[in-house]
Parts: sequence; structure tokens; C-alpha cells
Amino acid sequence: MSSALPPEVIDVSIAWAVHFGAGEATPASRAAWQRWRAADPLHERAWQQIEAGSALRDRARGLGAATAVAALAAPASAARRQALRVLGWTVVGGGAAWAGLDAAPWQAWSADLRTATGEQREVLLADGTRVLLNTDTALDVRYGAGLRALHLLHGEIFVTTAADTAAVARPFVVDTSCGRIRALGTRFSVRHDAPAAPESAVAVYAGAVELRPTRQSEAVLRLDAGEAGTLARDTARRADQAQAAAQPDWAGGVLIASDMRLADFVAELRRYRPGVITLAPEVAQLRLSGVFPLADTDRILAALTQVLPVRVNVPMRWWARIGPLRS
Repeated sequence: MSSALPPEVIDVSIAWAVHFGAGEATPASRAAWQRWRAADPLHERAWQQIEAGSALRDRARGLGAATAVAALAAPASAARRQALRVLGWTVVGGGAAWAGLDAAPWQAWSADLRTATGEQREVLLADGTRVLLNTDTALDVRYGAGLRALHLLHGEIFVTTAADTAAVARPFVVDTSCGRIRALGTRFSVRHDAPAAPESAVAVYAGAVELRPTRQSEAVLRLDAGEAGTLARDTARRADQAQAAAQPDWAGGVLIASDMRLADFVAELRRYRPGVITLAPEVAQLRLSGVFPLADTDRILAALTQVLPVRVNVPMRWWARIGPLRS
């Protein structure tokens, strides 16, 4: 394959495979599965790779759907990481099509720390540093004698660093595939949407950070409190708009829209709601403002019908459709 499938697409395609393998399919779920396949060429491509991996289908038949989905969604543990490694080898062995996938999705599933779609989790590290993981995030922790390092595989984190407890203070860094973010006594956030994402977004809420691109390690950019920037493999640049808040909105459990296009709002909402949300083109350019609770995406969908001329149809738990009002 010339490019890797997004991890979330692989997640859903495997969940569908487990659903069918466990014998739980119904006419309604089969119809939703067909709609999911038709909604995006990437969905169909993922399913064709599932079809090519007969060993995965055999594996799915031996698992209960609830067990398999729970294994994908649960925080990482030694047992879960081992189970996911076995699942990964099953997929690769079942069909040559899977050999073209990057190893990154499997690496993310076996990460030290992980959140499911819609989940947020705060972790206290050994040195007292606090890390809040946002939805669908995978993170490795690598503390050594000379460096305190986090490797953000994908997702979003909000970090409040602590003074190092080691006899000789060690630098604190966050690495992504785009480069390195070095903290200078700070609170900051990093967003890296996919393992192969071309950019990482960084915002500083206290203190300062240094951005160092992977391919231009000498091109260091400093961001101070109230500033934001973008880190790519070849460059780092400062954003035009400053970050005035004490923390990112999502860290407070809300999604804030200010005259936002519905298409952009739905794109953000998809990060927090498992499954598929489709949006009719006729309503994509509608604009909305408001504060929406991330802990209840059903409530967010219902609120859309109160503030915009749209209707929301949820034919099954993992499927929501937003379209225009009908006369």
C-alpha cells in the first residue's frame, strides 16, 4: 500500500469484523455496516484488507464482541499489550494486504498509556509531572538517567511539568514523528493527530518550550506563555493567534465553538464520539457558537437540533447522521 490507513479506521473495521465473527449481526447492523463502507473510500479499503485476512476472521469467531472491543478500548496493561501483539501477528499472517500497513497503529495499541475515543485520563509520573491524555491518545513514557522523555504516538496531551527529583536535573521533552518539544518549566499541550501526521500543534500556557524539527535540529523555535506554534519535520513556526487561557478547552471537559462552521465542528466532534458521524453537504456551511460538554456526545447531537435547522438521526450506537430539516 502506498499510504497507511488511519488508526481510527482500522479500529472500526476490526470492531465490525469482531461483531460479525461473534454472530451478533442483525439486518440493522448489516445496513449500518454497508453505510459505513460507502461513507469513505478509506473505510472500503480497510474492509477489503479485513476480507483478505482470513486468519483475522477466524480469530474474531473465537472472541466475544464485548471482550474484543473492551481490549481495544482499555488502558494499556502488560496482558493487553501482549494480546494486541498476538492480534497484530494474526492480521499480518492472515493476508499479504496487511503487510503494507505501517507498524504505527499496532505500536499505538501497545503504548504505555492510552485512551479510547471519548476518554480522558490524568496520569501522575514518577517525578511529579502531570499528564492529561485527551481522546484517542497513545503515549510512551521513557525516563532514563539523562532524560525524561514522552513519545506521543498520536492524540493530544496537556503537560504540567515538575522539578526533576534526580540528583542531576534531566531535561523534559515530548517527541513526535515531527520533532522534539523541550519544556522549560511549563504547562503546555501537544496535538499530533496521527502517527504519520505532517505537523504537531503546540500551545504554551505557562513557562516556555523549544521546538526542534526532526530534519533541522539546529532550527530551534522558542514559544513563551500565551503563544502557540506548529512543528513539522523540516521547520517550526509560530502561530498568528495567541493562547490566552490557562489551559486548553478540552482539559476543562468542553468543546467551545465561536462562529464555527458545522463541518469543522463535526470534524472535532468525531474525535470524541466512537463510530461514524456523517454530515450532509447542504448543512456543512452553517455556523454555530456555544459551549458543549464532551462527556455527553448524545447531548451535543441533540443540542445541534436546537440551535441549527438540522435533524440528527442515530440508527445505531456507532452511526449518526446530520442533515437538513425536512418539510
